[in-house]
Amino acid sequence: MNILGLVASGRKLGNSEILAKEMLGTLAGEKRLLRLSELLVEPCRACYACLPSGKPCIINDDLTFFLQQIEWADVVVIASPCYFLGSHTSIKLIGDRLISILNDGKRFQGKRCVAAVSYGVADWEGYAREAVMNFARFLHLDLMGTLVVRAANPGEVVQSEILAEARALAGKLVEGGDHSCQQQEAHTCQGCGSSLLQITPAGEVRCVMCGMTGQLTVEASGFALTFNPPEHSRFSLHGMAEHGQRLEDIKEEYIARRKDLLALRKQYQEQDEWWIRPPR
Repeated sequence: MNILGLVASGRKLGNSEILAKEMLGTLAGEKRLLRLSELLVEPCRACYACLPSGKPCIINDDLTFFLQQIEWADVVVIASPCYFLGSHTSIKLIGDRLISILNDGKRFQGKRCVAAVSYGVADWEGYAREAVMNFARFLHLDLMGTLVVRAANPGEVVQSEILAEARALAGKLVEGGDHSCQQQEAHTCQGCGSSLLQITPAGEVRCVMCGMTGQLTVEASGFALTFNPPEHSRFSLHGMAEHGQRLEDIKEEYIARRKDLLALRKQYQEQDEWWIRPPR
């Protein structure tokens, strides 16, 4: 079994690296660790040159190398700290570029994944877990579970209870399970496990990550959350392909309307004198 650990932190021997190594250490097979902050990955240019599907990203950087490692792996472990209520920058930077493999799920389908997130200040875990979950799913990985732990200073994650949880999480990569990514102590999305739910005054619920809808009701024992079965998951191969097609349609619409849109945009060229540039 090929085992890949992705460490989304530049801190050497930090909590993310320790959690990743603890999980990899419980698994048998060939192991690789990749520090995402060491990759030279440019921001997405929103050029849509990678559309329609089947076209690679035209930016020549380490994204190709990164995707080759994902292809090599049979299972993937992701570990990230929480920075300012979100995941490490490398997660977002690489994630924005994954539009280029949106319709390419068969390259990665069936690879199991688990994710661990550490945060430092009580009640400041933010949306880091959800960001890492989305990162895994847009890589077409089969997310089996997540772990969120409070550990601020490097090495604080080395606690018997936390390490035991990490090892148990790694076990899901070989044992399988129910794809449980939910935090059982709180209501989360039934479809993707996200805790980011929008609730209207009427009790209507929508998951901002996967789009699943439902209803919040009051029962004798407390609140109950019931979700409507979706036609298909946003993160399934079909859902990804559907989104890819929408983006292709947007690109075609732009090509058809580009002269009219350019006329609308040109009226803002007068403000170009406001730009400032950093000194080099």
